[in-house]
Amino acid sequence: MPRPSVGKLLQVVAIGHGVIGAVQYRDTLAGMVRGGLVATVPERGDRAAAFWFMTAAPALWMGGRLLRSAEEHGDLAAQRATGATLLAVGALGAAAMPKGGFPALAGLGGVLLRRAWRG
Repeated sequence: MPRPSVGKLLQVVAIGHGVIGAVQYRDTLAGMVRGGLVATVPERGDRAAAFWFMTAAPALWMGGRLLRSAEEHGDLAAQRATGATLLAVGALGAAAMPKGGFPALAGLGGVLLRRAWRG
């Protein structure tokens, strides 16, 4: 049985992040849309939190897509760099926000690093 692509798994995390954000911040996001979206996000507060939470989803999806390409082409250096980044961000994020989803990133990073070092 083939191992699942860590890139695909990261894309699943991205979709989950977007769905959770859309549900958790639905009222805030609706208010931003009603306000015309342009210049509706302040530097702090609920709207800023919703905006940054939602922008993480496409960034994670894109990272997963690029990682899938690295996996498909055997680019071990890119996989190692991605694995190290996911592990570091996941570990630091989990320390700062223990109830968040950061452990998933740390886990994916660890799996990716192990695979990439084994070649």
